[in-house]
Amino acid sequence: MRIETERLIVRSFREDDAQALYDIKTDPQVLEFCPDFLDVGVRREDMPKYIREFKRIEDAGDLDAWRCYAIESRETGDVMGCLTFCKQIMLREYSLGWMMIGRFAGKGCASEAAAAFAESVCRTRGIDYLIVVMDVDNPASRRTAEKSGFRLFEKRTVYDYSCNRYCDDYLYFRRYYSGCTLKGRYYGDLPYYGRSTSDRQDD
Repeated sequence: MRIETERLIVRSFREDDAQALYDIKTDPQVLEFCPDFLDVGVRREDMPKYIREFKRIEDAGDLDAWRCYAIESRETGDVMGCLTFCKQIMLREYSLGWMMIGRFAGKGCASEAAAAFAESVCRTRGIDYLIVVMDVDNPASRRTAEKSGFRLFEKRTVYDYSCNRYCDDYLYFRRYYSGCTLKGRYYGDLPYYGRSTSDRQDD
C-alpha cells in the first residue's frame, strides 16, 4: 500500500516504524478515546509483532481483517500517525479510522490522508462507501471526518444484550466513492453539543 498526496505518504508500516507506532499507541488522545488500540497494556517491544501481522494481512490480500497504515510526512519522513481499516464485524461495512501523535495533530494531515485513502480503496477494491464511527464526545475526530468528505449519517445508541441495557451513543458517518451511483440519506447538519444532547435547541 502506498498513496501519495501533496504533503503525505500513506503506506504500509515497516519494522523500523516500531517507535512511531508505540508513540501513536501512547498518545494521550488515543488513550482517551481508543484505549484498546492495538491492545491494553502493550509494550514497546510488542510493536514489531503488530507490524508483521499488518504485513501478513496485506500480503494475503485480506480486505476484511483489521490493520494500520502509516501516515508519513513527505517533507521530513516522520510517521505522524496512522489510518486503521477493516470490515466491521457487526455492521459488516468497511470502516476507516485515524490516530495522530499529538505534536502532529491539528494540521489537517489526518483528513488529507483519510480522503486519499478512502477514494483509493473504494476505486481499487470496488467498494461503494466507507464508514467512520466515533464517540459523540470527540469533536476533533468529527472535524476530521467532515474535512475528509464523510457526512453524518445518523446518531446511534448501542444495546448491549449481554448486560440488557443501552450503552453510550456514537456517531456513524459515511463517505461514498466519487464514482458510486448510490444515493444516501444523512442525519442532517444539526448543531453538535456532545453526548445525548445533539438535538438540543438553544434557549
